[in-house]
Amino acid sequence: MDLDKIVCNCMGVTAARIKEAVDAGASTLAEVQEATGAGTVCGACLEEVESLISHFTAQRDA
Repeated sequence: MDLDKIVCNCMGVTAARIKEAVDAGASTLAEVQEATGAGTVCGACLEEVESLISHFTAQRDA
């Protein structure tokens, strides 16, 4: 996985930033949005953000 990939173009949020938010305790879309701003403008990235949250949460909790 490319952690440098920009997931949210509107806010310039990378996959690494979403991982950082999850590692810091965020586990829901709302919590990640609050921490990163991802998905709060146009919403086009919401599906990918939610997928990454699931992926990183599973890694964190493993």
